[in-house]
Amino acid sequence: MGIIIFQYILLVLLIVGIAYFMYLIREKEEQIKDDYYGITYNLLTFLDDDESTVENVKKVLRTVRECVNFVEENFKNESNIEKEEKAISISKEAIENLNFNREIDDESLICIIRLATAFMKPTNENL
Repeated sequence: MGIIIFQYILLVLLIVGIAYFMYLIREKEEQIKDDYYGITYNLLTFLDDDESTVENVKKVLRTVRECVNFVEENFKNESNIEKEEKAISISKEAIENLNFNREIDDESLICIIRLATAFMKPTNENL
């Protein structure tokens, strides 16, 4: 008789544990948004919750892409490190003009710049 009661108590605890686990997993009061494969969550952490809209993410990505294209077109003969530094400074200034509450950190900007250059057409004929 004691074993059956013990099994019922374990069953109730298991159900309560599963319910609590489901409670923890569920996203409370957060809307699922288009995250562009984690770019918003991982790289654009400088955006506040009200700023992390699809339109603002597109603005940032397009701005960085335009800056990278500008650097690639105008500084073809320089090394990649120098071009990356120029792209960082130009992109940072352009993103500041978008008037967000906080500035983008350098690591995130470098990752976005490298993604933008990866999607460009290769300029080296050997590739």
